[in-house]
Amino acid sequence: MKPQCLSLLALALPLLLSVTSASASERRFAYTYPTLTAPVGEIELENRITYKSRPEVLRTFEVRHELEFGLSKRTQLGISLANWQHDARAHESSYAHSAIEVIHNLSHPVTDPVGSAIYAELTMGERHASLEGKLLLEKRVGKWVLGWNGILESAWSGARFGDFQEAAGELGQTMGLAYDLTEHLSLGAELVHKLPLGSWRAPADAEVYAGPNITFRKGRFFVGATALFQTTDKSTQAAVQMRAILGVEF
Repeated sequence: MKPQCLSLLALALPLLLSVTSASASERRFAYTYPTLTAPVGEIELENRITYKSRPEVLRTFEVRHELEFGLSKRTQLGISLANWQHDARAHESSYAHSAIEVIHNLSHPVTDPVGSAIYAELTMGERHASLEGKLLLEKRVGKWVLGWNGILESAWSGARFGDFQEAAGELGQTMGLAYDLTEHLSLGAELVHKLPLGSWRAPADAEVYAGPNITFRKGRFFVGATALFQTTDKSTQAAVQMRAILGVEF
């Protein structure tokens, strides 16, 4: 079955299951992770589509389907087996990578002064591998939610898996501020800042993106979207990137 068909099935499944009742997702942002993890025994299917565009340079879709499992009171495991991408300019779709992630909660964003968690992800593809670590911070006051993620990534690439000739790193951070208009609907904004470290040497010019976001939660179902616009002047990178997340808990 083609990747596009699998994606349509994965995107439709949350709509079919959302009629049942349960607690809604804690997620308020598309790029910034929350610090709370899934309850023990809960499974969450999360579908993520990221669109990146710059005239005459790129127009791509990156698709990720992930199953998240609540392993313990504070630990969550995520597995995505077949992430893929579509180049709309070349009209080509291809497998990108598979990934496994672990999030461990350290403190609560409401009952503690600051909510915190640590995140680790291992990604492997046909010609690429990466290891990413994040520090997640979050604070909730009334109807306001403030989140921040600090990111350190190391990546390797080559002609084939296991024969990597290039290594690079990246420092980054994301930040989100949201306001709960209702129990189910939130509006806010996000910021993404990336600092590439080619061959782990002097950093290249930074990339900064900012833009609005919206999330809706009801029962087991949640959906969110963020539109980001580049505020720096890197002509080789996307001028606009948009991410939508669709998921269900069961």
